[in-house]
Amino acid sequence: MSAVSPLLAMTGGSGFVGRHFATAARRAGWRIRHLGRRRPVGAVDEWAFLDLSDVGEVALTGCAALVHLAAHIPADHGDLDEAERCWRINALGTLKLVDAAIRAGVGRIMLASSANAYAPAPDPPDEHAPLFPRSRGYYLGSKVAQEIYASERCRGQDVLLQTLRLASVYGPDQRSGAVGAMASAAASGRAIRVHGSGAFGADLVHVDDVAQAMLLLLASEGAGPFNVGSGVRTTIAELARLLSGQTGAPVFHETGADGEDWGFPALNIDRLRALGYRPMPLADGLLMTS
Repeated sequence: MSAVSPLLAMTGGSGFVGRHFATAARRAGWRIRHLGRRRPVGAVDEWAFLDLSDVGEVALTGCAALVHLAAHIPADHGDLDEAERCWRINALGTLKLVDAAIRAGVGRIMLASSANAYAPAPDPPDEHAPLFPRSRGYYLGSKVAQEIYASERCRGQDVLLQTLRLASVYGPDQRSGAVGAMASAAASGRAIRVHGSGAFGADLVHVDDVAQAMLLLLASEGAGPFNVGSGVRTTIAELARLLSGQTGAPVFHETGADGEDWGFPALNIDRLRALGYRPMPLADGLLMTS
């Protein structure tokens, strides 16, 4: 008689990363119990209700691991009212969820945070670099608080806590983001629009690589934060040139104001590489996205 596959509880299964990770996790032999306000469309897995703004009883019985991907992302990062929502859902909601997992005997907790919360620095930040977001402070500040709250609650407990500090994720079927919009324009032959000089840059990581990283971590005993990126910083101008070269679509530079945002650095991903993580080149990832 074959052993029963391990059960993984997951929030954010309807999101971009969640959809791709769920597929990869099933292939790797995991059963999934989605936690959220509604069952993900088309999901073939278990489902149980969870509202992160008002966490009550959480259906975690029998789960070997919890993967927490859900978060409140403001439509307007400058809206003062969003500060309270971000704290209540992203920070306090996570704390209550982690508490529920510990009380249910879940042995492994994986949280999704953001590498954009690192303080500006000249070198690629590793996991020891300070966190102090310089923009989108209400949201990113709540993600920093999420990490602090979860770490404090797990202190002294028999639970392995792993935190994903995600770079800028892109890939097929992406519903938002600059890469998705530019790739869609290029694939249809429309002009690829670049604001100003296109100096804004970020570490772009394919969603399949994120899923790869998550599965590696689920199979490891490494604890604490892990940078999940490509290790390469790409500017919007470089991205546009690459897409243009692949598709022949023209690039159009729109006039922008002075003082363009520099963006974010490449990440130091040595800690994840030590587990066998190998992210794909951007050129290959874009061919899978267009």
